[in-house]
Amino acid sequence: MIVKCPACAARFRLDREKLAGKRVSLRCARCRSLFKVELPHNSLSQIEKKVRVMIAHSDFKLCDTIKKIVEDAGFEGVLGHNGAEVLTAMDVVRPQIAVVDVALQGLYAFELVDTIRRRPGLDSVKIILLSSVYNKAAYKRQPNSLYGADDYIEKHHIPDDLVLKINRLLVGAAEASGSAAHGVKEEAGKQLSLAESRSQSLDFIHSVNEKIQNAEVHEVSTNSVPERERAERFARIIVADISLYYQDRVDEGILEGNWSELLAIEIKEARRLFSERFPSPEIRKNKILEAAFLDLLQKRSQELGV
Repeated sequence: MIVKCPACAARFRLDREKLAGKRVSLRCARCRSLFKVELPHNSLSQIEKKVRVMIAHSDFKLCDTIKKIVEDAGFEGVLGHNGAEVLTAMDVVRPQIAVVDVALQGLYAFELVDTIRRRPGLDSVKIILLSSVYNKAAYKRQPNSLYGADDYIEKHHIPDDLVLKINRLLVGAAEASGSAAHGVKEEAGKQLSLAESRSQSLDFIHSVNEKIQNAEVHEVSTNSVPERERAERFARIIVADISLYYQDRVDEGILEGNWSELLAIEIKEARRLFSERFPSPEIRKNKILEAAFLDLLQKRSQELGV
């Protein structure tokens, strides 16, 4: 459990299980102020533990960062790194929430969402799509469709918004389920105020965002992975984000056969981003970005029955 010093907002982690139901005195390591914290009884913690969050992303470091955020909020984090692995894990652990990268390896977001919605026992899972490119200025609009998912979040909003979004979805699910889910609804409501307080910590936001940016750079820049493989991953990230923010144009372009015209501006920007990251003639010769666009269009065409 995370608590903050009321004088300087420094953050501290407490063992909620060991201190449940107790009132403890703390001295802030930063400003030396004394303050007291009363921890709730374990009955609420037991409700929290039943809430599982599936985190689906190919990058292990980013998954670990997100897992720490949701576990600090009292939830249980479960990891998956490709489409098949995620579906297998979800069949076993039955999460209430799934945070899914739109460029997840093996299955694009629209394929995974459709599969989850048709999977017995998983149709009630709340799905949050995670945009792939870390760029605060890249998009000034919200997606016009989420392929049947419940919400979406951009990478740079993970530290301040993710827990809030999870709790809002839990409250909505509890209201839809009626009194049987009253405990989850009540606890989620309590957690909303904690998450809102936590989101005000600029040090925390900057720290997590730095980790997220470093994870993204590592994902497409590490020398331990061949350049072509990294380039293919980055190309998939770019086209998957375009599919998230411009689903209407992607689908219209597939149906009408003029997708390159409808997405001309986005394709130009995609080429610029890709060339900046992978400028070598060998990569350009292999037309990796073009292949990623064609793969996306083929998969989406199948989803649309075209």
